[in-house]
Amino acid sequence: MTARRYIFISYSREDRPFVDRLGADLRAAGFETWVDTQQIEPGDSWQKTIAASISDAGAYVFVASQASVSRTKSYIYSELQHAIETSWGFHPSVRFVFPLVLDNEGANNLPRDLMRFPWVDFRKDYTEALSQLIHALPRDMRQQAPVAPAPDKTKGYAFISYADDDADFVERLKQFLAEKSYAYWDYAESDRDYHTQLAAELEDVITNAVATLSVLSPAWKKSKWTLKEYFFSEEAGVPVFLLKAKEMGPSLAIAGIPYIDFVNNEQTGFLKLAKELAKKGL
Repeated sequence: MTARRYIFISYSREDRPFVDRLGADLRAAGFETWVDTQQIEPGDSWQKTIAASISDAGAYVFVASQASVSRTKSYIYSELQHAIETSWGFHPSVRFVFPLVLDNEGANNLPRDLMRFPWVDFRKDYTEALSQLIHALPRDMRQQAPVAPAPDKTKGYAFISYADDDADFVERLKQFLAEKSYAYWDYAESDRDYHTQLAAELEDVITNAVATLSVLSPAWKKSKWTLKEYFFSEEAGVPVFLLKAKEMGPSLAIAGIPYIDFVNNEQTGFLKLAKELAKKGL
C-alpha cells in the first residue's frame, strides 16, 4: 500500500455498520481506505500494524459517537494520540485529520485533541456530510477510478494473556492464529506499564477481542495480571480458552474449569483449540 494515499478510519466496534457504508462510498469516490479487519493480515500484531498504518496514512478519520467518546482512555484514544503526534511532530505524516460526528454524544464529548479540527456532521443528512468530507480530502489522494472493495482479511484479534516465561509457546500459538485467520494482541509488545490509562485501554482491548487465550503455567500463577485478565474477560463476556502450556499443579482460581492440555502433545492441543474455537462460532 502506497504511503500517504489512504484514509485511516478509527472507530468503535459498535459503529462498524456506519464504517462499512462510509468506506464503500469513499472507495466508490476513488479514495482508498484503511480499516483494521480489512487490512491487517492474519498472524499480525494488531497494535503494531495499526501504529505503522497511522504513520503512513494520508488522512485520519475519527468516528465520534457515544460508543467511541466513552472510551477516550482506550485503544481508540491511543490511535488518536498517535495520529496527532505524527501529524504535528517533527516528521509529519498524517496531515489531514477529520472528526466525523454521528450523534449528540459524539458532538458534545469530542476529545480535546480533535476540537481544533473542523468536524463533519453526519447526524442528519448522510449524503450531504459525505460530500463535505470528500471535498475536504486532499485531491492528490483521489484516484480516477473507484477503488475495489476490501473484504475482511482477518476474523479479528485474539488477546493473548501470558507470563514472559511462556514466550516460546506463545510464538507457536501466534503461528496457529495466523493459520486460522486471526491477528493477535500481545501486551508484551507494548509498554506493559499498567497505570490508569493503560489499564483502561487493556479493558477495552479485551472487550473487543474475539477471544482471550490464557496460557497456563507456574509463571501464570505468579503473575499479577494474568488472573485479572482472565476474570475481566469472563465478566466482559469474551470467550476464554485456558491453554495449559506447562505443568502447574492445582489452582483454586480455575478449579473445575476445563482447559486444553498442550503438555503431553502440543499438536493435539492445537487441534483441540481449533475445534473449541469452531464450537464458539469463531
